[in-house]
Amino acid sequence: MNDMPKSQIQKFIEAGMQFTEVSRKQAEAFVQSLVKSGEVRRKDAEQLVQTLVDRGRETTESVAAAVQAEIEKQMKSLAARFDELEDEVESLAKQVRSALGQDASPAPKAPAKKKGPANKKAPAKKKAAAKKAPAKKKAAAKKSAAVGSSGVRQVSTRKS
Repeated sequence: MNDMPKSQIQKFIEAGMQFTEVSRKQAEAFVQSLVKSGEVRRKDAEQLVQTLVDRGRETTESVAAAVQAEIEKQMKSLAARFDELEDEVESLAKQVRSALGQDASPAPKAPAKKKGPANKKAPAKKKAAAKKAPAKKKAAAKKSAAVGSSGVRQVSTRKS
């Protein structure tokens, strides 16, 4: 074979075939056009078809491997960044809890701590807390109706 068909093959592959596997029919049609134009001898046609098919397959596998490697690289990068962000969120959450613990009055802090023990030790406290919640809602809707079960007006301890 002379150099002319190889350069034509190279042009064909470089023209976009490197990203898809060359089907046998496509390769045969291309080689047939080269035979008609006299650039390839008939006896070399079958070998050229097989070369095109093999090159297409190799190129497809090569591109697939490169894409897979890039995907893995990007996923590792994203996983590392996600871990960093997760750590940052945890740190910010600790700072917020700390700031709320220092700035907030004991009333909002107390129910959070009593929530666990209230279930185990004093169910009566749990009932009292349950009664307070609807009373606070009424207080927001109607200030004159903000009276607890003891008849004493309730005072909101929440900061706005």
